[in-house]
Amino acid sequence: MCSWISELFSDPVITFLKKIKWGNVIYNNYIKFRFFITRKPAVPTLEYVVTTKCTMNCKHCNTFIPYFTKNTHLQPVGFEEFKNDLDTILKCVDFIMFFGFVGGEPLLAKDLHKMLAYALKQKKVRYVFLATSCTLLPSKELLEVMKNKKFAVQISDYRNVKLKNNMTVKYAEFKKLCIKNNIRVSSIQEKYGAMTWQTMPILYKDRQDTMYIKKLYDECWGRYCNMLCDGILTQCTLSVYINRNMEVTPQIQNELVDIRENKNTKKLTEKIINFYSRPYSEFCHYCHCDKIQYGLPCGEQMEDRA
Repeated sequence: MCSWISELFSDPVITFLKKIKWGNVIYNNYIKFRFFITRKPAVPTLEYVVTTKCTMNCKHCNTFIPYFTKNTHLQPVGFEEFKNDLDTILKCVDFIMFFGFVGGEPLLAKDLHKMLAYALKQKKVRYVFLATSCTLLPSKELLEVMKNKKFAVQISDYRNVKLKNNMTVKYAEFKKLCIKNNIRVSSIQEKYGAMTWQTMPILYKDRQDTMYIKKLYDECWGRYCNMLCDGILTQCTLSVYINRNMEVTPQIQNELVDIRENKNTKKLTEKIINFYSRPYSEFCHYCHCDKIQYGLPCGEQMEDRA
């Protein structure tokens, strides 16, 4: 699972298993045993894309947000749409360890507090997190919901970034609100010091060597950050962009799981099992990482395209 996500929470079992020699083996066997009993997959991490609209326009955004168009952007999701999506997928899985609300900027969604409250009530959802740029402050309703012990928020520090459209970063204020209300909060920048960014992979349709792709997949952070966007279960943040903005291969079309289209729970469960059983993702063929540059300014802004 993504280390920055697991570090948000102090799960006693995971903490213990990390300390012992055979922790991963024990946990994997436990998951396999549960699957043998339930015949449903356990989902390590699932990130729900609330919207691809954002308050920032970062040149090297790891979700490619500035490169969406007016026609490919996902507008903020409403509560009923979210509820139907979550209800559908929970019928088909054993449990979801970490369920996240991501964007774009999730706080642009007016129903976010309702969505968050609903997710936190689900027994099959162990933990819930939110990732935000701190350009918007939580409403009173959202702040109240965030006090749940199952919840944590990942905040990004862009205080040194000059934003457009009169936006300001409210990092210190956001963090202060969380601490005051005993809300679990974390910042990668604060934990690891000043951070630099990198360029993202160059994306284009290709068929790369299978062994290379498997190696790329095994080493990629995107392996553990599966996304649910507009009813489509897909591999990672880049796959959301590719699926909504580029021509996709028949192999990718076969890999995608449309949870809104599949009404039969048994058949949908089988599709989700197959999704989590792949040795790699077909989206990896689009990723070309040989020209990635490192040490770039954090959050560099660019002009709007859409």
